[in-house]
Amino acid sequence: MNYRITLAYDGTEYHGFQWQDGFVTIQRVLGEALQKLAGEPVIIHAAGRTDAGVHAEGQVVSFRMNKEFDGYRLRNALNGNLPFDIRALTTDSAPDDFHARYHAQAKTYRYQIYASQVMNPLWTRYAWHFPYALDAERLRADAQALLGQHDFSAFTVSSSAVKSHVRTLTDFRLETEGALWRLWFSGNGFLRYQVRTMVGALLDVNRNRLSVNSLSEIIARRDRNLAGTAAPAHGLTLAKVEY
Repeated sequence: MNYRITLAYDGTEYHGFQWQDGFVTIQRVLGEALQKLAGEPVIIHAAGRTDAGVHAEGQVVSFRMNKEFDGYRLRNALNGNLPFDIRALTTDSAPDDFHARYHAQAKTYRYQIYASQVMNPLWTRYAWHFPYALDAERLRADAQALLGQHDFSAFTVSSSAVKSHVRTLTDFRLETEGALWRLWFSGNGFLRYQVRTMVGALLDVNRNRLSVNSLSEIIARRDRNLAGTAAPAHGLTLAKVEY
């Protein structure tokens, strides 16, 4: 039987989502918990492979098990075998052909910045401490260059093996609540480190610290070196996957 789970996790203590020999990952811990329920290894497919230190509140995974569970029993049994920093929020059976990765139509990521000279320790694990002045209206204006379909080669790792770096960013929002800034990015898919690199570039352009004057120029030149340093992983959360 095919199942679908919406998963939330604090990625601080994990070496990303995907299984890696010798490392504790979300997929490894989730797989061990599911194996206890299924009595055999379970192959897990995720909508997105979050990197080390990245969090999720709307990750979606799919998998098959020979045993049948209703959603309520599966959620409770699974959470009873997971550590406190990983939780199944919703669980249900899925159509036989459902695949969490291949059927995903859109994803939304949230990046959090704590813009203050003094960091609130309650946000240390979930927001990037940025003790410099920022211009919110300029940031919103600069981000417009990212919207639409582009080749985002300048915002991913140079060694990326994907066939195409073309992605479509459908929405950007900036919300501020005191010192806490939330940057929301929605699109049909994202390259590795893309969101974090866009955040880093937005803040560097905001402070006139890049050798180019606009994100449009960075996109056009497709040069990773122009985009500056990626923002740290712990500020990023996979918020939602749409099907």
